[in-house]
Amino acid sequence: MSESAPDFDKEFYLRHYPDIGPSGMDPYEHFIQFGRNEGRLGAKPTVNAINGQVPFDRTRDTILVVSHEASMTGAPILSLNLVRGLQEKYNVVSLLLGGGPLVEAFREACVQVVGPVVPRHNACLINETVAQLVQMHDFKFAIVNSIESALVLEPLARASIPAVTMIHEFASYTRPRSAFKTAFFWASEVVFSTQLTYQDVVTQYPQLRGRTCQFLPQGRCTLLVDEIDADTFATEMSRIRAVLRPPSLPQDTLVVIGIGAVQIRKGVELFIDCVTRVVQSAPEVPVRFVWIGDPGHGGEYSFFLADQIQRAGLQHHVHFMDNTPLVEEVYNLSDMLLLTSRLDPLPGVAIEAMSHRLPVICFDRTTGIADVLAEHGMARECVVPYLDTAAMAARVIEFARSAELREKVGRDLEPIAHDYFDMGRYIRSLEVLALAAGAQADQELQIAKDIHRSAVSRLDFLSSTQAHENPVELIRWKYVRPWTAGFDRRKPFPGFHPGIYDALRAEGAGTDPVLDYLRAGCPAGPWLHDVITSEEVPGALPAGLRVALHLHVYYPELLPEMLERLGRNRLQPDLFVSVPTGLVGDRVRSMLHEYGGRTVVEVVPNRGRDIGPLLTAFGPRLTRDYDIVGHLHTKKTADVADVVMSKAWRTFLFENLLGGEASMVDIIVGRMAADPSIGMIFPDEPNLLDWGRNRTAAVALCRKLDLPEDLPEQFEFPVGTMFWARVEALQPLFDLSLDWADYPVEPLPYDGSMLHALERLLPFVVAQQGLRSFLTNVRGITR
Repeated sequence: MSESAPDFDKEFYLRHYPDIGPSGMDPYEHFIQFGRNEGRLGAKPTVNAINGQVPFDRTRDTILVVSHEASMTGAPILSLNLVRGLQEKYNVVSLLLGGGPLVEAFREACVQVVGPVVPRHNACLINETVAQLVQMHDFKFAIVNSIESALVLEPLARASIPAVTMIHEFASYTRPRSAFKTAFFWASEVVFSTQLTYQDVVTQYPQLRGRTCQFLPQGRCTLLVDEIDADTFATEMSRIRAVLRPPSLPQDTLVVIGIGAVQIRKGVELFIDCVTRVVQSAPEVPVRFVWIGDPGHGGEYSFFLADQIQRAGLQHHVHFMDNTPLVEEVYNLSDMLLLTSRLDPLPGVAIEAMSHRLPVICFDRTTGIADVLAEHGMARECVVPYLDTAAMAARVIEFARSAELREKVGRDLEPIAHDYFDMGRYIRSLEVLALAAGAQADQELQIAKDIHRSAVSRLDFLSSTQAHENPVELIRWKYVRPWTAGFDRRKPFPGFHPGIYDALRAEGAGTDPVLDYLRAGCPAGPWLHDVITSEEVPGALPAGLRVALHLHVYYPELLPEMLERLGRNRLQPDLFVSVPTGLVGDRVRSMLHEYGGRTVVEVVPNRGRDIGPLLTAFGPRLTRDYDIVGHLHTKKTADVADVVMSKAWRTFLFENLLGGEASMVDIIVGRMAADPSIGMIFPDEPNLLDWGRNRTAAVALCRKLDLPEDLPEQFEFPVGTMFWARVEALQPLFDLSLDWADYPVEPLPYDGSMLHALERLLPFVVAQQGLRSFLTNVRGITR
């Protein structure tokens, strides 16, 4: 088959998959052998666009509503309600990433329906679909419903279409884990319907706390189902009554329902356990329990539920029924709803039950409904402690014994459903956010243009792929948007720290610190650091200058690279090498056989990572015999799964501190010899990092080092704990006389240890000695 095969386009394949070209393999052969099975697209896909039943009005703006599917479940039903509300004012196009029985309902409410996109988790397919949609319509804004739709946000942002995304899911059970970061970064606005789901997200991903989010109570949904004929209606009603209120059921029986798919998240076994407790505690109370929901996804869970019912002897007390199109009749025939979900953001079934004056009982800290009920003074009647089925059963019995209580609570809940969960208000609020997001997107683009025009930005510092990107777009997505999003922030050029500038600038200044800095005439301040560059000519070294380099070699396979880079310099410092075992020591000694300077190799305990050997094993000799010491280690970042990222970080550090094209050891030591005010030199880290989980440990160290405890939030430090320093600059650390037992025991967390805190405190120790920290920058090297 030739490259002109209908399912393959060479140019398309190479453009969308840049890893193929460098591999040297024929693109079509790669597609046939690997790409197709990997889910790669061989050619531009055809967008499945269906005209809707709503005519296109050229006098109106056009908007996009994205739903992850068209199933009869919460998020798609909400999407459909949004479409119905927005179509009164806009031409609405719906993008359905998955199919389902609501496709026709979307078509009836839209000017056009696109999708389903299969497979919906294919980023390339999503990008191409959005690109073609953007060519077809001039969208005013987009409403992207559910974290499941997050993949559309990047192509929308790159097309300058403001997008408001609503997140209903808990991060605890949502995969892939990258979805929330994608949504928080690329969405113009992020909207949560409950504080509970937001707190779950930022607990799982603390770095996302910097993102400003909106909180809007979700509107109450309605689902207009197709009309059914009288015979079908009668048959379905007969089925519903037979399960909920069979003829033999006593008139005063309390019918308690649970609604949702039969899955563990919905807590069906907790529902059954509540039944057990009610039957055991109050056998005289007439109560019938019914669970309504699709059992199709229950799998093994369903077998355990059946076994639970059988072993508890509940065959006559618990009943199951499949979903029904006449759900309104279910509420009309019921007396109470139990919301037994473990995690359920804002379930529509609870809102519907309240609108039908049914008491609702739920667990605290499992659903936003609990917070809403508490906010309206209904916690005593309707909220029980977290997964406490005994408390839930007691509340059921209380309601069963008092029709007056049921009626009162039902009356109190009804206005909450209608007023608090107002769909019209919800849609208007989303519209306001979306329109404001358009202005924000324009502002972001203008900031990027202004920074590019100033010619201060260094594209090679912002991105390693700058040669393939539009400069303005690169500044926008690598600097401006991260600043807006509040995480993954970067510096636009070496030597300037926008976080420090932002923390210290006058209150009320411009929103973007770099633009504000430029407009202020680039003032001097602690936000600026001197930068030693790879373009500098190494200075002469004075006779008698004593220079040592400590290498902690935990991974000996990386030592040859370090020695090769070191060998590109004239200076050959004395090497002090720490190793974890005698076997590694023997390998290292053989590698150092031809090194031109003095070498010392010592086996050290596996405590203190690379810092312990520097301070405890070699500290006394370094302070006694040397003026300048370098400190590097064989960094692999074993805790980080991304090997590519780890290698890029290692290359960045080695290039800056040892050299590659430039002889950085000669340049760095030459500058330190010429300027006695320099206490430490380390790479200019392009990412803005803070204390993380290390502030508490840092404050404890400050007390030992006589450093001020009111540490600034934004600062420069040698990320990765690699640097060159004047020995006197480190003297307070050597004076601590740390023993091996003073260091934390392995394995250490990725963040939040005494060693991570010490890494961040290094520049503060240097400043305490009256010395300055300088940064290095190698052109074309970043991470």
